[in-house]
Amino acid sequence: MTQTVALDAALVTKAAADILEHGYAVVKLSDIDAKALRNAIDTANAFFDQPIEYKDAHGSTDHNYGYRPLGIEYSVSPDRPDMNEVFTLWASRLDLIPHADEIPALTGAFLDWRDVLAPLVGAVLDEVARSYGADRAPEFEKASYLQINSYVETPRDRDLLQDRHEDGHMVTVLHATAPGLELYTADGVTPFLPEADEIVIMPGSVLTALSGGDIEPLYHQVRNHGLDDRQSIMYFVNPVVDEPLYSWVDREESKDLRDQVLYAPKMFGLPPVEAL
Repeated sequence: MTQTVALDAALVTKAAADILEHGYAVVKLSDIDAKALRNAIDTANAFFDQPIEYKDAHGSTDHNYGYRPLGIEYSVSPDRPDMNEVFTLWASRLDLIPHADEIPALTGAFLDWRDVLAPLVGAVLDEVARSYGADRAPEFEKASYLQINSYVETPRDRDLLQDRHEDGHMVTVLHATAPGLELYTADGVTPFLPEADEIVIMPGSVLTALSGGDIEPLYHQVRNHGLDDRQSIMYFVNPVVDEPLYSWVDREESKDLRDQVLYAPKMFGLPPVEAL
């Protein structure tokens, strides 16, 4: 793993404080890191522009690795699928994506973007963990994955492209290219569109459990604005669960959180989390 620039300690501290105080954090990227973000989105868009037969050839049979067509993943109910197609990359496991050697520009751009995010996420989560008396946050890179959603133009009678949900991870790091994202905050339902050089770090229910219920999951949804060109790219951050995982609060009395981590994707119609 490479790191493009040294982490800004003040940025990390502010992001951790914002998560603790406001329930999420917005982080401004450096120019070089924003370029890596743009490259990941652009190369994914070039992939999504290919015929469906080409895209299907790069998807696993369980729809967990590489390309995933519209209709598989949902936010609340399988009869209301998320209105997007998907590409995913778990950890560094290119071998899990069929014919990954044929799409090196896409997988390379994704790995470059992951290498920007992983050190930042690790530093922010370590600081959050220390605020609860833990030495550091759990390891996560082998159980975490990048996903880009490419939304399709949807009839206006479908009000939401994704229904209200939380992602079920430790955190989700998200950037969206067009309006639609709505956050459920203390101020109500708040539309949020990051700037071209911004990401938002959103807590999930695994971080809720680690913090003893203190950090609530950030529920969100995606409004249908009738757009035909919208993408969101996420880093879904899961703890590695090769040993018992307990809350940072009242550890002696807390339950092992591994099943919560492993089976969270099932609520979206997806296979369990793996450490790869």
